[in-house]
Amino acid sequence: MAKTTTLYIEDAAIKVLVNNGKKVEKWASAPLEAGLVIDGLIQDETKVSEEIKSLFSREKIPTGRVIAAMSGLKSIFRIISLPAVPKNILDEAIKNEANRVIPTPMDQNYLSYQVLPSAQGEVKVFIVAHPKNTTDSVIKTINKAGLRLEVLDIAPLALCRCANLEKVIIVSNWLDNVDIAVIIGRIPEVIRSLSLPVESQSVAERISTIAEELNRTITFYNSSHAESPLDESVPVLVSGELANEQDSWSSLLDELSNQISSLPSPFIAGEGFDPSVYIVNMGMALRALPAGTEHQNSLININAMPGFYKPKGTSLASILVPTVIVLLVGGLVWGWFYIDDMKQKNNVLEPQVQEQEATLIQKRAELSALNSQIAETQKSLDAANPVVTALNDMLWDMYQGREAITGDYKAIYNLHSSNIALSTIDFDGESITVTGYGLTKTAVLEYAGILRGSNRWLDVVVISMDKILTEDPNMPIYSFNFLLK
Repeated sequence: MAKTTTLYIEDAAIKVLVNNGKKVEKWASAPLEAGLVIDGLIQDETKVSEEIKSLFSREKIPTGRVIAAMSGLKSIFRIISLPAVPKNILDEAIKNEANRVIPTPMDQNYLSYQVLPSAQGEVKVFIVAHPKNTTDSVIKTINKAGLRLEVLDIAPLALCRCANLEKVIIVSNWLDNVDIAVIIGRIPEVIRSLSLPVESQSVAERISTIAEELNRTITFYNSSHAESPLDESVPVLVSGELANEQDSWSSLLDELSNQISSLPSPFIAGEGFDPSVYIVNMGMALRALPAGTEHQNSLININAMPGFYKPKGTSLASILVPTVIVLLVGGLVWGWFYIDDMKQKNNVLEPQVQEQEATLIQKRAELSALNSQIAETQKSLDAANPVVTALNDMLWDMYQGREAITGDYKAIYNLHSSNIALSTIDFDGESITVTGYGLTKTAVLEYAGILRGSNRWLDVVVISMDKILTEDPNMPIYSFNFLLK
């Protein structure tokens, strides 16, 4: 079985894993300077690519094909249902529905999807909208490191692949990144990726914050699956730093009574290997195993690499030109043998032989001219490559430079319910102030929770919420003021 190399670029470190089938052969990591990668977005592609080269060289890991993962931060995961449509318009139908359900502008995201097993008459699709700037930075950095990116995975999807259970909740954290996933029927129904302010929090405070987010995720799932809510029979598997904090597991579950344990390693490894550190790498490696292999829990195997980044197939010219040359050379050789044979058989055919020789000389000249044309064409292509690369870089820089405020306004408006009336949405250059009214206090708090759960803003603060009496004292309304940072 061929070896698989997986690469994960985190905010604080680079992690690489080499496995042969289900056996881990080599693992290594290298720290990154603070600020080189922020929330999965690579700020300095050249420096990070040099760190990758250094790690591969130091650990004597062959450079070549790799599977890599990007952070799940700011990515949005959804399962959509469509009526059965012809295959030739399915892609367009999925894009249209994604544009409707994704709260952030689609021109700032790439859309990846996988069609799921569905009942007759409908099409279920797992979609993920992942930021263009983060995706581009990871792909360009890996290319600069001299590696060939075969598959681009997304960290929480790799995590989901590691649990061999039909129904499970996964919680994984490393430094300030937290991934929470609810898997039902081997499909991630809910995925949340968020960043915590580690610098200002103790370990106990971090656990408390993660517990709050876990409880919020379960509540969100149960509210939309009232017929089959998550109960205490659903196990909770933890990984990352949480795997080494067993004393805090009871605090993580708070009032829940679910069984909790570490996410098991799907691979065999030597002494000193800590599976909780390389759990994302192992999740990526699982996708390279044959179908039906044990521990392939999730059915989702999306390749998030945009199509224009994928290696191009062999061109028709690269096949035809060598073929033509071989045929011409073969013709020349056959011609020489044919002429020699004719000379030996009958000297009377000498004039014909001379004519054949003249034809061969002409063919040689044509072949030489053809070779010259090929060489000139190749020079033109080589000269054009830097221009094409520069234009591509300029194009994506233009996409990345667009203001995100339009998407913020769209998300704020699209996420409010009929129980909420918006008054003002003001942006001061750093934060957004939202004011309005709610029919109930619960409606106001739920709206704040939905804004916070969208992962679009670092923080959503309820500045004020005041009760206002109406003509009917039994039906007051509540004014509110939110600050979105």
